[in-house]
Amino acid sequence: MTRLHPSVALIAHLSGQTPGYGHASSDGRYQAAEVGGATVIVDLRERRLHRAPGVYPRGFKGATLEVEGEETATAYLPAWTDLQRISLEDAPADFWSPWPDPRVVGLAPLAELQPAEWTSVAPQATERVRRSAGDWIAWLVALAVLAFFALFGFNAMTWALAGGWQWLWMVVGLPVFAAFSVLTVFFVVTTLRERRQVRVALNGMSLERGEGFRVGEPIELRLLATVPEAQKGERTAAPEHIAMRLVRRSIRSEPDGGWTVVDACRNEAVAFRDATTRMGRVLYACELCARPEPDDANPDAPPAHWFVELHDTAVADGAPFFIAGLRLLAPR
Repeated sequence: MTRLHPSVALIAHLSGQTPGYGHASSDGRYQAAEVGGATVIVDLRERRLHRAPGVYPRGFKGATLEVEGEETATAYLPAWTDLQRISLEDAPADFWSPWPDPRVVGLAPLAELQPAEWTSVAPQATERVRRSAGDWIAWLVALAVLAFFALFGFNAMTWALAGGWQWLWMVVGLPVFAAFSVLTVFFVVTTLRERRQVRVALNGMSLERGEGFRVGEPIELRLLATVPEAQKGERTAAPEHIAMRLVRRSIRSEPDGGWTVVDACRNEAVAFRDATTRMGRVLYACELCARPEPDDANPDAPPAHWFVELHDTAVADGAPFFIAGLRLLAPR
């Protein structure tokens, strides 16, 4: 899923909408998202936007955006879709509009990301399948049956060597020996080398963050989750540790009169999985504390958003899989 630029959320917020699914160009310059039955296109380099009503984004091919518009069905004709292509590099000057200035209209509400399920996108490890005593007994019985028929086929071929009418044993012995000897070898090799994937995942995640926090004072974060049930051919496990980051989103004015939305990580900690579980849930807990900076106490500074991000430590520079806002309390 494409992580949309904060400007898309601001544009959608000003129109009373919530951004839906989105796409980004291969070079990262353009983004397009569905907002209230229209497509909002933003140029991150030139800080401009375009709203295409009645169409939905399907994806980028270079600097060309493919959109789809659906016509209304009638009693005589079914609904049909119209695929269009919008070339952004060749767009005229009046095609674009300037971004709204968040220094005037304020930041858009934080788009929280709190999924119920999460699976690590890191390469999955594999392990040998551990078998119980009953599984080994069943495996030995099956191996004995296969070996018996392979041995029977071999003996039948030896009986045919006696000549006379006994050569008829060759008709039975050869296919039986060939089939069951191959099946025996295949059965031993596949079962002894059988492996399963270890899927690192969490389910039913909930983050305890209290009623708010104060700059300069520690805040305790506790993530509770369960390990999802394993599917056939896999084993599920909770990650050993996750990274929690305390982030401040603010507006930075540029010397040329422009502005930039900045997400600054103010503190980071690694939360390890608790060895003890309660009610079958795993626990990750840590403390974060943001050291005071001049902008925090400046009353003339634009309002900022504080939130916490949860990252998979197995994926370097990966996108957060959990984002939750924090309520900033007044200093004591």
